[in-house]
Amino acid sequence: MATLRNELEAARRQLELAAPRSDRTGVLTWALTVEGATIRKGDVIARIADLGSFRIDATVSDVHARRLAAGLPVQVKVGDDTLAGTVATVLPTIQNGIITMQVALADSSSQLLRSNMRVDVLVITGHKDNVLRIKKGPFADGEGGRQAFVVHGKRAVRTPIELGLASFDDFEVVQGLALGDEVIISDMRDWIHVGEIRIR
Repeated sequence: MATLRNELEAARRQLELAAPRSDRTGVLTWALTVEGATIRKGDVIARIADLGSFRIDATVSDVHARRLAAGLPVQVKVGDDTLAGTVATVLPTIQNGIITMQVALADSSSQLLRSNMRVDVLVITGHKDNVLRIKKGPFADGEGGRQAFVVHGKRAVRTPIELGLASFDDFEVVQGLALGDEVIISDMRDWIHVGEIRIR
């Protein structure tokens, strides 16, 4: 009887070892599914996402490398909602022209987030108050001098303008426009050689 009890205890212990339990709450995101696989001590057999705390790994082109630094404020767009955060770390390695940075969220347990979710990350590298802004559109692809068509009645006149800082939705207008000007922000490259066009 003692021998049988020892064998039963050994079998129960082996069964418990074969059915591991997580030491925290979360969602199972990956598990080893190969039957008969040999598992050594320290091998990963499952991954669990802790839904109580999130971190974001963001990638950006190395063109912007000199503008990135730890501590910069960040806005994370999740659908129509926005979460605040900061750049925690900028990884020193560049792979295929891509830089990876880690973002720490002000609310790391937001109910809007999910494991492996894709979001838009906007890094704020500059800030200005009380500036003239214009909505983004195909007429411009970044800061600097541009030609824009400003509407005057039934005519649109080509006008040189200069754009500054850009946000997710707007450009800063440095010069060339005044408050209340109506500007065509669609692609006007086919008419850029003319001084003005008529609007029907």
